[in-house]
Amino acid sequence: MKRTRVAPGAMQRFVTTRGWSVQTLAYVFGSTTSNYQKWARKNGLDILTDEIGEGGKLHWIGPLGPRKFDRVLLFFHGGGYALPLNIFTQLAFLLSVKRDLEESVGGIGVVFLEYFLMPDFPFPTQLRQANAAVIHLDNGLTPSSLVLSGDSAGGGITFQILSHILHPLPDIPPPPRLSTAIGGAALISPWISFDSTLPSYAKNDKLDIVPTEFYDNEAAIFLSDVPDSHRAYAEPLFAGATWWEGLGSVVGRVFASAGELECPRNSILKFFSGPVKEHVLDTTVILDKGGLHEDMLNAFPAREGGRSTEYRILMK
Repeated sequence: MKRTRVAPGAMQRFVTTRGWSVQTLAYVFGSTTSNYQKWARKNGLDILTDEIGEGGKLHWIGPLGPRKFDRVLLFFHGGGYALPLNIFTQLAFLLSVKRDLEESVGGIGVVFLEYFLMPDFPFPTQLRQANAAVIHLDNGLTPSSLVLSGDSAGGGITFQILSHILHPLPDIPPPPRLSTAIGGAALISPWISFDSTLPSYAKNDKLDIVPTEFYDNEAAIFLSDVPDSHRAYAEPLFAGATWWEGLGSVVGRVFASAGELECPRNSILKFFSGPVKEHVLDTTVILDKGGLHEDMLNAFPAREGGRSTEYRILMK
């Protein structure tokens, strides 16, 4: 375990082992909108939000200038589909990404989706809103200039929208018609399987910042509203290899990181080194030695943000 990140990890471990309801957790952490606005004001950044339909909101990371970008990174935040965006990890990460990419490639827009949280808003609400976000950004932006990104459950949302593009789900609006493949997908500790019988759960349960019990509780709530016919959309690894045929025509590059000591490690390596890499040849899978769940993000409150090998590879 990386000792300098013990404090942020210990806090998350404390929160996720208290047995609090998702409603209580959401109350404790505040709303995504309020967190974003407070953070932007504190950092002297622009506040700009797009209403995109389906109840979703896109919040931009400033400074924005004229807001005309040749490239855009769209981020889906994690939190077990039940928690709002975190100021100290996810927002700090996104600001760092924006600043670093502006130095290396020029003007880029960084934006994240505020989606409705369960249990009040079950699947496919999040997929509806992610679809609306991609459609909103597709208007005037070449798909190859768009990168989808997410951490934990946000990685699941990323592959929900990729599933919908591959196999349009009749229950929600059609996906955008892509003139080219989406530029890339960058995932940090993506939660893409609800199977906690995989060995890494038992092995890392006492080590990871999120215990097996929390994953199981959130998965049970999430899956309680998912019919069998929608399971492949809701749980990417469950879908099977043939489901992902043609993925390379939908997304050009894929990056995924997993912590050696995180519970979902086995599922991440199995999915991205298996069906994803089979269909998207430009796929990079990183195993963070000694890393926990979302260590790349937890480096920011530990004042190590942007220094990790995984972050540098992601930014290439």
